[in-house]
Amino acid sequence: MVCSFTLKHYREILELALSRGYKFLGFHEQYCSKNHKIIYLRHDIDVCIEEAISMADLESEIGISSTYFILVNSPVYNPLSADCLGLISYIQEKGHWVGLHIDPLLINKGNVEDIEDEINYLFEFFVKKLKLVPVISFHRPVPEIIGKSFKKFISAYSPKYFKDIIYISDSRGMWQDDCPCNLLYREAYFSMQILIHPIWWKENNVKSVKEKLFYLIEERCKKNKSYLANNIKPFSNLL
Repeated sequence: MVCSFTLKHYREILELALSRGYKFLGFHEQYCSKNHKIIYLRHDIDVCIEEAISMADLESEIGISSTYFILVNSPVYNPLSADCLGLISYIQEKGHWVGLHIDPLLINKGNVEDIEDEINYLFEFFVKKLKLVPVISFHRPVPEIIGKSFKKFISAYSPKYFKDIIYISDSRGMWQDDCPCNLLYREAYFSMQILIHPIWWKENNVKSVKEKLFYLIEERCKKNKSYLANNIKPFSNLL
């Protein structure tokens, strides 16, 4: 097994976890047994929802559910656009859960004392359009939020999921620890939270992180040009 940021290796990681007896749970699910190996699998959608579809399909194919977190205060995509709503619905139809991904720096500059009420307002607003689980992950979490629990929703950075068990992340397109396949092969940890960003995972491994970023920029530019051309006549003539 060769470690790489490909969908092929991602499948190998998940299948290895299943073969080692790990159970995949949602953050909102209650599970009492202390004798079962558990993985809380999470995806933060920072740039675009389109990049998550292949991953959602793959997980569904092998019978795994995970939690997809939609960035609701993003300047890059609008989760309530028709396209995004369709993609989110598709992910849910594949058996996955959807929670909110929130940048705390855009909410009262990360003031922890006020942030819980603000997030509750966001839930009340978005739940009218999206079927949500009461779980959030923070984009660029400030230190005051890491390890903090909240009353009305679950944080992926609460002690239960971030400090009491091992946390593994592919942030910035690299593993902060070892590749999960090596940890799973050794059964190094009984329970873990794994954060996977779909933007880093492709069909093949020929693209560097820099190339992947340029690809994402080009794709977002194409969507913006298409929108402008279809909705504003001067842009239509120009583009």
